[in-house]
Formats: sequence, structure tokens, C-alpha cells
Amino acid sequence: MAETMTREEAIHKIGTLISQVPVAMLTTTSSRGWLRSRPMVAQRGPFDGELWFLTSRTAAKSGEVRDRRQVNVSYASPERDCYVSIAGIATLVDDRVRAKALWGEALEPWFPKGLADPDLVLIRVEAEEAEYWDSSAKKMVLVSELHLARPVFRDVEPGTGW
Repeated sequence: MAETMTREEAIHKIGTLISQVPVAMLTTTSSRGWLRSRPMVAQRGPFDGELWFLTSRTAAKSGEVRDRRQVNVSYASPERDCYVSIAGIATLVDDRVRAKALWGEALEPWFPKGLADPDLVLIRVEAEEAEYWDSSAKKMVLVSELHLARPVFRDVEPGTGW
């Protein structure tokens, strides 16, 4: 039986799961229609329905986000039995205050000029749908319509294809 939660409870559950994983895989679609996944430093701070990543304005993924906004962000930690996939709409955002809040040591190799780097831009992903492994029940849970006060939950039975 699928879970029933409020939006806040679903966001909290997903946030708790993804906080355990330091690297996320961001998947965009190239101009040729190919899916491209890249490791990204996972956001620091609580999940509120939006995911944030720092990137280079001139990176291929920035152009892909600008041109084809549907993305997927996945998190996996086999040692914690934690698996989450989030589908959403991405936008490039210039916000130095938020960039400072997200900044961490893991980003220094990518941005040697630090927060002063003029090429630095944020990717905001507004979560629309999420799937996660419920390790206690040994099932996948699909949460759609995350923007609603009462998201829709469905259990995904093994072998059923959804």
C-alpha cells in the first residue's frame, strides 16, 4: 500500500535520504538528444523541494539546462541502502548570496577563483517527482506532483515496470 504524506512530510523524507549522499548525478539532455549524467557536489543544507548546484556558466550542462530544462538528479549509497531519483525543472540562477551558502571545500578544485569567479552560476532544480527505495518495506516508492499539498504516492512492485 502506498504511503500517504503531506508535501512537507514527503520533502522531509526525501531530504533525509539525500542528505546521506555527498555526490549527486545530474542528468541533462544534449542538443543531439543524448542523456548525459555528471557527478555534482550535493547541496549543503536542508532540502525544501529545490536542489541547488554550483557550476560553470560555460559548461556544456549550463547550455543543456538553458535549452532543455527537464533534468534528473540521482543519489546512491549502497552502504546505506539509500537510492533516490528526482525529476524536475532546472533553471540557471545568478545569486551570490545563495552561492556563498552552498560553498564548500569540495568545490575549490572546480572554482579556483572561489566565489569571485565570474563564470560561477547556480543550477536550481524544482523537484516535480521523486522515487526512493524504502529499505524497511523493500520497495520503491514513487512520489509525483511534489508541488501539491498532498503529493501522489504509489508503491512500485518489483518486476511490474512503471
